[in-house]
Amino acid sequence: MFWVLDFTCLAVILGAAVMVVFLRTLTGAVVALSTVGTVLTLLFVVLGAPDVAHAEVAVGAIALPVLFLVAIGKVRTVVEPDQVGEPPVDYPPDPNRTDATGRSEGTGRAGGPERSGG
Repeated sequence: MFWVLDFTCLAVILGAAVMVVFLRTLTGAVVALSTVGTVLTLLFVVLGAPDVAHAEVAVGAIALPVLFLVAIGKVRTVVEPDQVGEPPVDYPPDPNRTDATGRSEGTGRAGGPERSGG
């Protein structure tokens, strides 16, 4: 009877892990990752490892997703609806660059311009 629960947990873990990789939104991926941690906790309890289950619920189901959500919230940029579609800011050319594309002239080698040896 326990093998049914084992295989069900395995299927949910694999499905959630695939969702972590293929979801387009970061928040959805974090929720799927938290699902993996929660189901792993259930699996560890069924297998008779309560100490590992406690560690997994603390780290995999709570701490890591909360940390990821805080980091995503800090990094996320707010774009106003009227800013969408605006052309990018045109910065003035760099005076240290020599050609129109902004690239410096050179041979393309790491050693710099060719030297005449003698």
